[in-house]
Amino acid sequence: MKHDLVLPKYLRKKLKKPLGRLVSNLDEIHDSLTSKYIISVGDKTTESLLERKILPEICVYDGRIKRVKIEIPEVIKKFHANEIHIKNPSGHLSQDAFKAIGEALASEVRTKIVVDGEEDLITLVAINLSPPNTLVLYGQPDEGIVVVEVNDNIKKKVEKILERMK
Repeated sequence: MKHDLVLPKYLRKKLKKPLGRLVSNLDEIHDSLTSKYIISVGDKTTESLLERKILPEICVYDGRIKRVKIEIPEVIKKFHANEIHIKNPSGHLSQDAFKAIGEALASEVRTKIVVDGEEDLITLVAINLSPPNTLVLYGQPDEGIVVVEVNDNIKKKVEKILERMK
């Protein structure tokens, strides 16, 4: 793949449906998170994890919540991790996104991926490239946090979505 993938309009509605288990509060699953390899996507999701002393191996954020620019939360700024900056336009998956997630997964250190653009769709890349049993967490606006345990079924589902993106 040599170019960005673009989300077609007809797939937008499908992606509004959670890809995993929707939880209204991380406290209800706190214990099941502590021994897992975690990737968090989104400012609020990452902030919620870090406030609970749950440290993701990879966190992806863009300084926006519901497309409104925010100040990066202090707990994210202070989180000690290797930092990668990428561009990923809204409604796209850039080559940078695939490369950054791949590098972060291969790395021995925690990684913060700071996105210039939009990070939402990078959830798909994280699921696609992660090994089984990885937990990918992302925000579901006004509802809570979606917890995706990576397995063959969800990887196949995401692969089909990525194939439909042009």
